Amino acid sequence: MQSTADQMKMVSPRLAAIALVAACSGTATAQTVRPVYREIGDWLIACDNTRGCLARHAPDPAQERAEVEPENIGMDIVRQAGPNGAITVRAWADRPLDPARFHASGAAPLSRLPWRPGDDGENATLSGDPARRFIRAIVDAPRLMPGSTGTAHLSLRGLAAVLLTMDEAQGRIGNASALMRPGPAPASATPPPAPRPIVRTGPPAPPLRNQKALVAAVRKFHSGIFAGHECDREPDGEDAAYPLTTSDAIVVLGCSRYAYQTSVLVFRTPRDRPSAAMLLKLPDPPAAPPADDDSVGEYIEGAYDPDSRIFSEFSKGRGIADCGSATEWAFDGRVFRVSAFRWQARCGGTMPGDWPVLYRTRR
Repeated sequence: MQSTADQMKMVSPRLAAIALVAACSGTATAQTVRPVYREIGDWLIACDNTRGCLARHAPDPAQERAEVEPENIGMDIVRQAGPNGAITVRAWADRPLDPARFHASGAAPLSRLPWRPGDDGENATLSGDPARRFIRAIVDAPRLMPGSTGTAHLSLRGLAAVLLTMDEAQGRIGNASALMRPGPAPASATPPPAPRPIVRTGPPAPPLRNQKALVAAVRKFHSGIFAGHECDREPDGEDAAYPLTTSDAIVVLGCSRYAYQTSVLVFRTPRDRPSAAMLLKLPDPPAAPPADDDSVGEYIEGAYDPDSRIFSEFSKGRGIADCGSATEWAFDGRVFRVSAFRWQARCGGTMPGDWPVLYRTRR
């Protein structure tokens, strides 16, 4: 089991406070839609920069449980943006699942809903008006009973507030399309999906002729930076240099090892002058706080793909990857720009690496 300190260091430091920042961002203007991320009760809500939203059952780890609540049952409620935004409920488990037996605490099973089972029988989806009816049937109940034996249940604490936040983020409050606070306005009053920003990648750069020498020189000239970051990885054959522009290269060097992942230091350096290499500070994803100065240039599972011109980071909150962040930056020929961002702070309620999308772009 990892210590709290290890887990905090494993998550990219610039994302440590994003929940507070995103939660306080409020309803965005028509020009710029900022992501929304909140944890309420045993649920979380995540809405991206196009107004697409996901509500997820993610039990509060600080809440004492009077009954057994299995960790192997999950549920998402997904709604697309816009007046006709589709609604989908997804349920899954690591054992056979019969959603026809789902029922709110104290109510009869909701057996007439047209759930579509997955091929393995361990997941099912419900869409459209049936999904809306299902949500209305359970939203005010304290728990959802999956129909299994014993006292197992899925907590609905916080679901109503999460769905109200979804309505607010999508501009549905007071109109016919709202889930929680409908009104007399028509569904057409709902704002359309916000357009995804365009992020272009630059042209390919000429190949490097001295990759190994460049890697060794950057390590040699900048050993003090490795000491400052408390790096414990020795050169292990995974250090690499890639062409970036006609004059610059990007150098990715191993830094630290953790229980389940590693980190790298990333430098942008003149091809012919490694002594002038500088740590690469990539821009923070929208709604994220500024990076901690002590972590600038260090990325968890950081990797650069010279073919796509994308640098990526994949930071697990714990070993089973049921929380964490994944970010991509595209190099436009001059600088790196955020091109994708997924994040989930609370561990639980998801398959490994299946974190909500908070930022989307197009090329």
